[in-house]
Order: sequence, then C-alpha cells, then structure tokens
Amino acid sequence: MNVIAFLSQKGGSGKTTLSVHAAVAAEASGERVCIIDADPQESATAWASAREAQTPVVATAQAGELDAALNAARGEGMTLTVIDAPPHAAPAASQIAKRAEMILIPVRPAAFDLAAVPAAVEIVRAAKVRGAFVLSACPFRAPEIGETRAALEPYGLPIFPGEITDRRAFARAVTTGSAVTEFESDGKAAEEIRALWGWIRDALKR
Repeated sequence: MNVIAFLSQKGGSGKTTLSVHAAVAAEASGERVCIIDADPQESATAWASAREAQTPVVATAQAGELDAALNAARGEGMTLTVIDAPPHAAPAASQIAKRAEMILIPVRPAAFDLAAVPAAVEIVRAAKVRGAFVLSACPFRAPEIGETRAALEPYGLPIFPGEITDRRAFARAVTTGSAVTEFESDGKAAEEIRALWGWIRDALKR
C-alpha cells in the first residue's frame, strides 16, 4: 500500500481540497483508496458525510491513532492511503511524514504560504521521505505563479509542473460531497486534478 500525505504548516493552503480530489481521481484510475483525516477541523470527514458514494473511505484519526488506521487500511486491501495532515502541528506532522512515502506540500502563490515553506521542508527532510511542491489555488495566469516556482526551486524538491487553479468548480463539488472529476468531469479543474494524480502515480513508481 502506498501512503502519501498533503502537508503544510500554513492553514488554507489547499490540503484538504487536494486530498479528496486526488483520492477520487486515484480511485477512478483503479486504486483502492482510503483517506485519513488527521486535521482537527475534519473537513474531509464532513465532505464524506455529504457524499452519496461509499468510497473513498474516509477515516478520522489523530497522529496517535495513525498506525491503527494504516493497519486497518492494509487489512481492507487498500492500495493507496491519502493523509490530510493537520496544519500548525509540527509534532503530529512529523509523525505523519515518517509513515508516508511521499509528502505533497501545497503552496499558494502568496507571501504567507512561501513563509511557511521552510518548516514543511524541514519536516520532510527530518523524516527522510520524498517531498514535492504543488502550486494550489492559483489565480488565472498571474505572474506570481512563475515567481513562486522560482522561489521554491532552491529547496531542491520536485515541483508539480502544472498548477491547480482557483476555480469555482472545486467549492461547488465539495459542497455536494463530490470531486471535480465527478461534478464536472470534462472541465478544466478535473483536467488539472487528473494531471496531478498522474504525476504523483508516476513519482511513486520511480
């Protein structure tokens, strides 16, 4: 079973959005997927409650319950677990990072998000796991996107070559308990999420 985590030390970076949408895209590609909601806000859990489909399974678990949740996922034959990590919780984030094969760090093209990057990178390096950046909630064709990429390059982690644009489809999908690949399957948001999952999948194989 592969384990990935969306982790940021900045609230509002898009962790939960990317977690649930990537999980649904992964399931559509043939994975058996579990989402572990380790964020005290439990937004992924609320999304699952509004969802008609029974999958992906969403389990609520704090850092101390993580091993039991991962063991349960393995026992159920899951092939991928996506962890929505808590923000502003370095000890919990470190525990999550040590149990993941890959950490995805969402970064909005904004000064406050960039200021939180060093703390997230430090967690990834301390855990000795692979890390990568994902530009999220990007405004359309803004110069800040390129500037943010340039600011991230010195950290030496891979950067998802696309970006996740701030589109209304994401919010609309979440309110109905769906993902953009279901809500508007031929839309731009769905295209971006499928590209993100494809990139993550390929990285896990390397």
